[in-house]
Amino acid sequence: MEELIDVLDCDGNKTGEIKPRSEIKKAGNYHRAIAVCIVNDKKEVLMQRRSKNKKVYANLWSIFVKGHVMSGETSEEACIREISEELGISIDKCELKYLYTIKEELIISEDYIERIFFDAFIVHKNIDIKDVKVQEEEVEEVKLMFYKEIEELVLNSNCMVPNKNDYEKMFKIIEFRRFILKAKNVINC
Repeated sequence: MEELIDVLDCDGNKTGEIKPRSEIKKAGNYHRAIAVCIVNDKKEVLMQRRSKNKKVYANLWSIFVKGHVMSGETSEEACIREISEELGISIDKCELKYLYTIKEELIISEDYIERIFFDAFIVHKNIDIKDVKVQEEEVEEVKLMFYKEIEELVLNSNCMVPNKNDYEKMFKIIEFRRFILKAKNVINC
């Protein structure tokens, strides 16, 4: 059964209308989705390479688990569901840290228009790559990379989903959190 999604207005408010995912994209309606970056204690980011069968950004690497928020679902619930479905990883709501919301528009074709409000989250979790069970329709493979290495990929290759502004925001947040943790350790000594 196709996902049902809440239609949003241009300010991100629910209109009360609910449509199947394919109709939302065909009409170019605004809707909500999530983007989650998973980072471990070593500041490695869990990277995923999108399935070669995806309609958009096939076979490219991303630092985000992404997915649509279904009708009646919160963004946090969508994060938990998408991470479980795509990677076979369980997380609790308390592990999710909301960061920001961005409005994005992507016109793929005349009948495939993405107008999305992405709610971005970060999860700090130590994950053993061997425990990840990818959903093959969504993900080809996963790996852990230090964010500085990812910065190089973003700047110097075409193997990443082109979200340069999102990557820069996330890297600043990771670096800032690392700085805060170091400061806390100094104060606690």
